[in-house]
Amino acid sequence: MYSVFYCYTTHNTYFTNKTTIKRYNKYMRIKKEYGQNFITDKNLLLKIVSSSNIENKNVIEVGPGKGALTSYIASTAKKVIAYEIDNDLKKYLDVLLTKTTSLDIIYKDFLKVDINNDIKQYFNDEDCILIGNLPYYITSPILDRFLKTPKIKSCVIMIQKEVGDRINAKMNTKEYNALSVTVQYLCNVSKIIDVNKNMFFPIPAVDSIVIKMDKKEITVDNDFINFINLCFTQKRKTLTNNLINDTNYNKEKIENAFSLLNIKTNTRAEELSIDNLFNIYLSLKA
Repeated sequence: MYSVFYCYTTHNTYFTNKTTIKRYNKYMRIKKEYGQNFITDKNLLLKIVSSSNIENKNVIEVGPGKGALTSYIASTAKKVIAYEIDNDLKKYLDVLLTKTTSLDIIYKDFLKVDINNDIKQYFNDEDCILIGNLPYYITSPILDRFLKTPKIKSCVIMIQKEVGDRINAKMNTKEYNALSVTVQYLCNVSKIIDVNKNMFFPIPAVDSIVIKMDKKEITVDNDFINFINLCFTQKRKTLTNNLINDTNYNKEKIENAFSLLNIKTNTRAEELSIDNLFNIYLSLKA
């Protein structure tokens, strides 16, 4: 988890420099099992908040850590609920609770809570935005939860750069895959900023990226999402060969659809836009 460091000085301000973090780590163990890497750049925190458009809006934060990012969010948003899995961070986060009435902290695993029920309880079932510095090992399930929770309309997340580049990839690039198409079918995706690994303590193995995803106002076709996964089953194979693996499609039907849409039969899925893939899907479905 890219948790963020928060600590009060005698002047009731917080700091995020590496020297301070090292000093306080004598009293608190960094937990590798939670993927804890603390942000050491104040400007990065401000960039995340300013790009989130959370003024007077409800926010869910995943992994507040010691509260540096949380403090900025709570001072801007209408209402915030933050999910923290590490109970040892309570002594830091409790300080924030004394300074704002807009924040609730839930010491549970975000992936195990009834998120729809919490949105009803804390936000009166109003729309909300998700913000989080996500641990690499649970990026996919958190992304899945975001996409499947109707009331979460957008998110700004920091994730492994390789994954973020895939999500935001364009056709005819090596990063473009089923994840790219699925997320871009459901959301408008934009890159906020690349994040060098040296902006954290301890320094993680790879660089990160902050991306924003705003859900589109569409009726989601789950069959099309399944179709996307089929198209990219094996990227080195042609789209025809991937589709033939499904008993719903035979070679003649596929070739007829391609001919109708002026698509070459030796085309690979990575060479096609979302619109192209959707038109093939509709043609084969007819």
